[in-house]
Amino acid sequence: MDAMLATRPPCTERDLPPAPPLTDENLALIGRALAHPERIRIIRQFTVCTPHIVQEIVDHSDLAQSTISEHLRILREAHILFVREDGPRRWYCLRRSLLRDFVREIDDLAQSNQLVEF
Repeated sequence: MDAMLATRPPCTERDLPPAPPLTDENLALIGRALAHPERIRIIRQFTVCTPHIVQEIVDHSDLAQSTISEHLRILREAHILFVREDGPRRWYCLRRSLLRDFVREIDDLAQSNQLVEF
């Protein structure tokens, strides 16, 4: 496993297609993906910009690999994580730019002081 970890791909968004626009639907999708404590714990494993394989993520959790895989699927579908394929291995990386854009959008909502009448 040490040799495999030595061949980690770069954790860069440079070659990725752009993230989808932050429509209201996509903001809600990201919000739902972030609305589970285990998924937040998974994201915290990416504080250092290093790609991870599933087993590394599982090793830092008390959950079964199948449960972690389901959380990873949800994070991928929300474009929070992306995958680099390397033969049989799938390396997960965090799409930091999407999280920054999400935070900006939510902050804009919080800062809005438009008066809305119902």
